[in-house]
Order: sequence, then C-alpha cells, then structure tokens
Amino acid sequence: MALSEPVHAVRRLGSAAQIGAIVMAEQAIDSYLDDYGRPGDRATALDILLRDLARLRFVEPDLDAFIGEVERYIDLLYRDLARQAA
Repeated sequence: MALSEPVHAVRRLGSAAQIGAIVMAEQAIDSYLDDYGRPGDRATALDILLRDLARLRFVEPDLDAFIGEVERYIDLLYRDLARQAA
C-alpha cells in the first residue's frame, strides 16, 4: 500500500527543514480532508494518516520530531470532530 499524499508531503517537508514546513504539512492534511465531508469519514481518514505516519516514522526515524508535530495537529482535528459531534 502506498503512502497517502499528505504523508508524502510530510516526508518532503520534514526532510527539507524549511521555514513554515509544519504549516505547509497542516495545509496538505486539510486539503486531504476536504475530500471527506462526513465526520465519520474524516475520522477514518485521520486514522489512516496516523497509521501512514507511523510507517513513515519507521522508515525515516530522523523525521520523528516533525512527525510528532504533525500528529499533534491531527489530534487537534480529532478534538474538533468530537466537539462537532457533541
């Protein structure tokens, strides 16, 4: 199974160490989620991203800190979904 497009962006941005890379990674995730309208579908897409990021962390251990920042953003997105559902 191939890594999703936002995970490719995380890999590219984390390796480049450029200013604003985390914001660009967040934007890639937001764009990816735009394809999923229902909250349940969005939650599933976030689960898939987390799984793919875990795979990336295994392959690219030098990106651990950057991936951690991206995972924190995904956690915020999960919290937003939970608030919307309440």
